Amino acid sequence: MGKPSEALANDPVLAELVNELVTRHGCHTVVLYGSRALGAAAPESDWDMLGIRAEGEATRDARLVDGVFLDAFIVPEKDVAFAGANFLHVRGGVAVLDPRGLGARLVADAAAALARPPRGLPEAEIQARRVWCEKMLGRIRRGGPTDVEAHYRRAWLLFDLLELYFVLRHRHFLGPKESFRWLSAEDPAAHAAFSAALAPGAPVEAIEALVLRVLSG
Repeated sequence: MGKPSEALANDPVLAELVNELVTRHGCHTVVLYGSRALGAAAPESDWDMLGIRAEGEATRDARLVDGVFLDAFIVPEKDVAFAGANFLHVRGGVAVLDPRGLGARLVADAAAALARPPRGLPEAEIQARRVWCEKMLGRIRRGGPTDVEAHYRRAWLLFDLLELYFVLRHRHFLGPKESFRWLSAEDPAAHAAFSAALAPGAPVEAIEALVLRVLSG
């Protein structure tokens, strides 16, 4: 397995999960990321990992291992070369098995990519997304209490609005946990709009207010 990191040597659960990726998938490099790497994990938190192997197809290994949940992405070396922008999810990660330094380089590349603004969408695509939001709102308004399609579109719109908020403001979207934390600190009005619209049984007016807030970016 190569020389273990201090974290690997001192954590038997982590060592077992890394060994799973080495023996089952042939990984030579393993990066631990997410709440376990950032020191923000709860006892029930997943173990988020990226395993790198010499070759083979990219795959995912998500399962319980002795009572803990492993959620690992397995990728070949060619997928991580100069690809930090595609691996923003490993930001702040720890290369727990890294005999060639590939994991540490990937974490550094992800940090560098995160420091740069994301590539913006063409104006036509931005306009198309704005129109889509309005169309979805119209369909939701016309739906009745038993209109399952309208309920589905309601859920679809609410799900997409969070990422769209960041896209329209030329910011990286880093998933719901970090996004809501950022909104709470940097845009409390938008955070309040999301809270109101996402509450169970929220009125259509709350969704309309959220769409207006998101599209104002």
